[in-house]
Amino acid sequence: MNAPPFSKMNARGQATLPDILLATFIFFLILAWMYSYTQNTQTVGQESIARRNLDWVTANVAEFIIKNPGIPSTWEYSNDINQVTQFGLAQKDRVLNPQKVVAFVNYGNLDYVNTKSKLHIPQYEFYAEFSGGANLATGQVPSLTGAASVVQRLVTINGIETIFTLTVYEN
Repeated sequence: MNAPPFSKMNARGQATLPDILLATFIFFLILAWMYSYTQNTQTVGQESIARRNLDWVTANVAEFIIKNPGIPSTWEYSNDINQVTQFGLAQKDRVLNPQKVVAFVNYGNLDYVNTKSKLHIPQYEFYAEFSGGANLATGQVPSLTGAASVVQRLVTINGIETIFTLTVYEN
């Protein structure tokens, strides 16, 4: 006897509703995993770029401060922070002018926001410390919650080796 045209013998290779639903579920599960993975990868990449930028800014600010006299070069004699374009503490490379160091610390403690602006880091916070020969600090002590970059440089103030530490951080 011949099998009817819609019998199981003739149904080879045809998908049933549960098969289609299972395949669709697996497809969307893989799609969701891939989306989550790419979002995490993108976030990690953005954080890495932000971190490198913070490190770059910190190193550049520290290098400028210890290698240049500032703009104008006699800014330490001014009583008005608005006369300062950019802070620099150097008499020559890594030899700091003690009057500039004291003036910088005073400006940073009295007018923190303008000092940040003159360091060209208004979007970040900073803390600068001189330890060794001179024990001075200015800025805001960083909290442990955000990203921070720390640069230390060996400088000389009045013939005494001093460690200059600059911390730039996100608040």
